[in-house]
Amino acid sequence: MSTLRRLCLIAFALAAPSLAGCLPYSQNEGEYELTPTEVLRDDCNLLSEVQSDFRLGLQISGRVVRADFGVQNMQLLGYFLEDGDAFTADGSVANVSTTRNGEECLLDQVRVHLDATTQCVTQFNGQLRLAYDSNGVARCNCELWVRFEGVQGNTRCEEEP
Repeated sequence: MSTLRRLCLIAFALAAPSLAGCLPYSQNEGEYELTPTEVLRDDCNLLSEVQSDFRLGLQISGRVVRADFGVQNMQLLGYFLEDGDAFTADGSVANVSTTRNGEECLLDQVRVHLDATTQCVTQFNGQLRLAYDSNGVARCNCELWVRFEGVQGNTRCEEEP
């Protein structure tokens, strides 16, 4: 066995007891539908254009959260906060061509920030901020801020057995 591998095994053995107390998180992995419950800001009616893509494929590894987000097929990366019930994730894509209000927009960047709190294993609620940034065309710049609920398989907390 190599020295590097021995060091990795020793480090894991020492860290494992401290990690055991914070695992697992009570949020299921898998597909979630995000339903806006309140629009906080929508500069240019962006919600109506992207709402059909409000899906999240959640993956959890320790405290790390990865999520495939339907808008622009973006991948978000984040983590569970210390209390274990809340998580945050961010993502972005660059050089995006999209249509807004029937017009072609070349975006320098599309950014997403998500904050969520576990309600039960199949539901989380939170806030999402989606921003379209274009340095060249001001009419293509947009921001959408919404509160939402994320539900897995149409199973809200009160419907669990």
